[in-house]
Amino acid sequence: MSGRMGWALSGGVIMGFAARLARGCTSGQALTGGATLALGSWLFMFAVFAGGYLLAPLMRRQWR
Repeated sequence: MSGRMGWALSGGVIMGFAARLARGCTSGQALTGGATLALGSWLFMFAVFAGGYLLAPLMRRQWR
């Protein structure tokens, strides 16, 4: 399995495990919690986007 495909597969497995552990998924958290203006949901989504933004340069190096 190529490096990029391995990273994608491992990321998907981790997301699936975390969604099962949390009994939901991030898109459900954003849609339902964000629609009701729940502060926790908005903070969670800002943290998700900030984490993705900060990790993007590290992951980009793996794709080259």
